[in-house]
Amino acid sequence: MTQRQGHEAILAIFDLDKTIIDTSASMAYGKPMAERGLIGTPEVLRMMAHLGNYMLNGHTEENMNATKDALLRMIRGREESAVRSVAQDALQEVITPYIYAEARDLIEQHRQQGHHIAIVTASPSVMVEPIARELGADHLIATELEVVDGLFTGEVVHFNKGDSKVERIRELAEKLHYNLDESFAYSDSFTDLPMLNLVGHPTAVNPDRPLRKHATDSGMPISHFEKPEPLFPQGAVLAGAGATLALLGVVATGLTLWFKSRDDDT
Repeated sequence: MTQRQGHEAILAIFDLDKTIIDTSASMAYGKPMAERGLIGTPEVLRMMAHLGNYMLNGHTEENMNATKDALLRMIRGREESAVRSVAQDALQEVITPYIYAEARDLIEQHRQQGHHIAIVTASPSVMVEPIARELGADHLIATELEVVDGLFTGEVVHFNKGDSKVERIRELAEKLHYNLDESFAYSDSFTDLPMLNLVGHPTAVNPDRPLRKHATDSGMPISHFEKPEPLFPQGAVLAGAGATLALLGVVATGLTLWFKSRDDDT
């Protein structure tokens, strides 16, 4: 991503899951990771459970930590280059169909006004860097995982959630002279309230129940994004019902691997 400097520039900060995309970036790659042999049946089924829980209940401190721990267990000892390759190669399969058209349009509107775009997410950078490039973000602030000798150790260098997001955004603003009082932030989750309160123009997008209540009580604007970006822009194929299709894909992969393992045992 580029880092264009400017005096008192304005930043447009976007959360990723359920704000830009109608799925969980961390869990969406379960099917292609399984197809490449990076994870097996138990891991696929765990990813299925975490994705289903997230889509039903949204982000809470408990399920964010559970998702992080599950992901770390799955990729511990895996080659960073292999995971990075899956994230890039499967982008058009598991992420692009679920980009909200409204989010893409909003990012472009900010860009046309000369604002700089930052994606700030709890998902690992190794998985979401292709998404940030796809959307032309100037900055990506994400969770950073430890890598030693090209392998993931299963440890976290920086878990980018809550107040940690705020710290990194402040560091970025100080370094590149962003005026946070004039800047914008968008998120669906009450866990991102510190980030939303950091800027002068916060908006709740597809808010979970606690954020919706806070936004209603405080007068914070609320937006609803409903149209995932089609996989084929010419309309040859519809993208479908958002992350439900991604979840079904993970389920199908898990069942296929399960039946295969049973056949191998007989």
